[in-house]
Amino acid sequence: MEGDPTFRLFREDLCDVCGACFERCPVLELPEEEARREMEKLIRGDTGSSLVLRRCMTCNACEFACPRQANPYGLILERYNEEGKRRGLPFIAKFIFPNEPENMWTTTRVLMGEDELSLLRSWEENLKVPRKEVLLTGFYNNLVPFITRTSLLDELRPAIVGSDTMFGMGEDAYRIGFLEEAERLGRLAVRKFSGMGVEKMYCFMVVEASMFTDVLPKKFGIRCDFEVELLDHWLLERLRSGKIEVKKRLGMKVTVHDNCCGRYLDGALQDITREIAERAGCEVVEMRHARDNALCCGWAGTVPTLFGPTSSNPFHTLLNLLRSLYLRLREAEETGASALVAPCPGCYVFLSLIKVLTGSRMEIYLPLELVQMAAGETPAHRNEERAWDILAVTTNLVLRWAFSPKRFFPRPVDIEEPLPQARRGDAARIRLFGRLYRGALVQNPASRKLIALCVRALIAAYGSYLERKRRGLLGARAGGG
Repeated sequence: MEGDPTFRLFREDLCDVCGACFERCPVLELPEEEARREMEKLIRGDTGSSLVLRRCMTCNACEFACPRQANPYGLILERYNEEGKRRGLPFIAKFIFPNEPENMWTTTRVLMGEDELSLLRSWEENLKVPRKEVLLTGFYNNLVPFITRTSLLDELRPAIVGSDTMFGMGEDAYRIGFLEEAERLGRLAVRKFSGMGVEKMYCFMVVEASMFTDVLPKKFGIRCDFEVELLDHWLLERLRSGKIEVKKRLGMKVTVHDNCCGRYLDGALQDITREIAERAGCEVVEMRHARDNALCCGWAGTVPTLFGPTSSNPFHTLLNLLRSLYLRLREAEETGASALVAPCPGCYVFLSLIKVLTGSRMEIYLPLELVQMAAGETPAHRNEERAWDILAVTTNLVLRWAFSPKRFFPRPVDIEEPLPQARRGDAARIRLFGRLYRGALVQNPASRKLIALCVRALIAAYGSYLERKRRGLLGARAGGG
């Protein structure tokens, strides 16, 4: 792609505008004719009234639904790319760029204890040492470093490496259409690990694994010379062989959240997660949207709000995030399961956030935590505490928005540079919000119930607003056509 103005992710020569992509989309679920019209508009570049660009959660289901492998998801990303180059991104998007002081990793570290900070420092230092075998933490995993405190990983612990500046090997940049940056970061990452002499890489997150095995080689022609395996597969093999002994069958009814990137690697993670749960003694029940038709956890519900007429309003972004997260949590609750298993640490964090904000009784676990419990260990399981921390850093970001430029053009990320330090004022406010949200004023039954009632009412009102907007958009277009 680099330097090639004719590069396309979308294969227009293969697309017959059948509409299957948006008809089978778990978010849009459009009638066939409407799906066809939406695809025609995207191909023409007529994006002003595009329902797809306003609703797409970048879950990539359309890519796998396409019967001709034309990659309609690539077309969506190309349109986002054009918009980003033209207008930049709203201030709130600084939350995901690791070279911005407002990023979620820098700001969340303000609330971490030394036990977690020392882990993060050791993983960054390990990147400087040549190794044939590594366990890559994954950048969202670095929001919850406590999950690695288990004897199950002792065999791999000396080789744990990772840095948030690697930006998921460009996955988040790819997801919001910053395609040149995704390609550049992918090349840098492959060069970095090849230079370390890595021959085998275990990935804590399917995000990074799918970038190395699917996105970078198939979309950008970037291939790595090392083998990539999911940590979840490594755990499952040890369960199968008896190297990890199941001492206590858990006896829980669980449902599995199939995350967006889990569709890559031929969908292997979907089966792996379910088998891990079953071997740990759980009964698995399925949500309405599951496997290749699964809904995004909701975190990517922020993506469509970064573009379009309301993109500079952070409240629109936050409301869409809450609504999207809640849709997925409600599907899990409707199964009757007592726990939701999320194999992605990013999904784990943000589903935990909507759990605490809506007062849900649904437990959220990583597959690793299920294995720990079945093996007789007690996981740290501090996901709810970290969810309140994420709320604290988000509150500070919204306050910063009121006094900051409303848009910015992202700078290239340097994977060799450390994270920027949180500004003194930001750190002070984040600590203040952190104490508030974890303190008795919030963490009491009456306050938690009131928060849950308000959040659920807000989500319902915003959902009604979106539906009215959708009907108005379709009505106006039908009248014009």
